[in-house]
Amino acid sequence: MAAPVDTITVRSIETAPTQGDPQLESFVRVDSPVHYRLRPTTPGRLVGATWDRSHNPPRATSGHAVLDFPVSDAVVAVEGLYAVTDGMRSAIEAAGLTGVEFGPLAVTRNPHMLDMRELPRLHTLVLTGRACRDDIAPWRCESLALSLRAARTLWGIDAGLLPRTTVLDVIGLPD
Repeated sequence: MAAPVDTITVRSIETAPTQGDPQLESFVRVDSPVHYRLRPTTPGRLVGATWDRSHNPPRATSGHAVLDFPVSDAVVAVEGLYAVTDGMRSAIEAAGLTGVEFGPLAVTRNPHMLDMRELPRLHTLVLTGRACRDDIAPWRCESLALSLRAARTLWGIDAGLLPRTTVLDVIGLPD
C-alpha cells in the first residue's frame, strides 16, 4: 500500500512579457532576479593605468597589465581595472549594452609564467554606468553589477562566468 501523499497549496507564478527582446525568452518570472553581481578572476597585476577621477569610484580608461596566470575567462579584473576579450567586446557592442565604453590595454606576460599560449587581446572596460540603472556598472569589492540582459549576454559568450555570478540584492537602493 502506498504511503499517503501530503497536499500543499502552491501559489501561481506570475509572468511578465519581456517587451519583444529577442535575447530573452518570451516570458520571465516576475519574482526572478533582475540584477546580478559578477566577480571576475584576477590573472595578473596592474603596472599602470590612466584613471578618470571625475567619477566615484574612479574608473580606468586605459592601462598596462602583467599576466601572472593564463586568461581563462572573457572578463577579468586587475586591481580595479576591468578587461574583456575581443569576442566579449563584440558581443557587448552587438547587444547594445549600456554603461560601458572601451579603451586600450597593453598586456605582457610575467617571465615566470610557464603557459606559453598566445596572450589574448584585451580591452579596458571603461565603466560609465550606474548599478541597477545601466546594463553594466561597477559594484563593491572588484565586482560588476549586471542587468539580466547583460548577464545573459556574458554567459552566452563565456559560460565559465556563471559560477562567478550571484544574485545582486538591490532591496533598499534609492531610486
